[in-house]
Amino acid sequence: MNHESLEQGGIAGFRAGLGLLGEGMRFIRRERRLWPLAVVPVFFATMLVAAAVSLFWVRLDEIHEAWISLLPILEATQWWTWIWVGPGLLLFWLLGWLAVVASFALSVLVALLMANLLSAPFLDRLSVRVEAIAGDAEVSASHGFGDMVRETLRSFLAEFQRLIFLIVVWGILSLIGFVIPGAHLLTGPLLVAVTIFLLPLDYAGFALDRRGISFRDRRQWLGGNLSAMTGFGGVAFLACLVPGLNLLILPALVTAGTLLVVRTPPRIGK
Repeated sequence: MNHESLEQGGIAGFRAGLGLLGEGMRFIRRERRLWPLAVVPVFFATMLVAAAVSLFWVRLDEIHEAWISLLPILEATQWWTWIWVGPGLLLFWLLGWLAVVASFALSVLVALLMANLLSAPFLDRLSVRVEAIAGDAEVSASHGFGDMVRETLRSFLAEFQRLIFLIVVWGILSLIGFVIPGAHLLTGPLLVAVTIFLLPLDYAGFALDRRGISFRDRRQWLGGNLSAMTGFGGVAFLACLVPGLNLLILPALVTAGTLLVVRTPPRIGK
């Protein structure tokens, strides 16, 4: 895979994007100096998620009872009232466990967010070293405190803009699917497609931040390399759906995202 293959459109660009995750894994495996930086994010994610799951399991009964206590209490005063009391009890039982599942998902999400926050400096350093090994001398790492603060603020701003853009698109598509009968058959796949389209920004973000790329230029960069971005975003999306795998491949995804930026550099203010 080379610079030119990533910039090609159509099937060639898509195949190049699909191969980026595998190349990121091989890149880390080959470059042993990257191993310490790659291990730390995996350690944080594994430990924090394991802690969240363990604590949730220990408190499972208490969490379930807390949710059940918020639901109305149904009593059958006469035998015939079981006609609606029975289904109502079943519905509340299901709602209670659905709330437990939602609470579990939220606890894991919080653990992952904390892991990502703790891992950010190590992933940024990993991205810097990948650029250096790949032979890109255009961007160097920031060492001063002021530079670090500016990069952090720029990173938060870009991520905030990405999330707002994603939420707006999701909201519009969800509203269309809810209002127009049958539209969900189209809006559902569109939601997945938008997620895949924007997903490369998650893993290329460190390299893009160092270049001071605005969110507007990032969108143009995505659109200008649509085939490669779709391939990379698609394989990343599928990999992250596998429980546990998403914890292990984050360094490889960041490595792949960095290589993507190095080989298809975005143009500022195009």
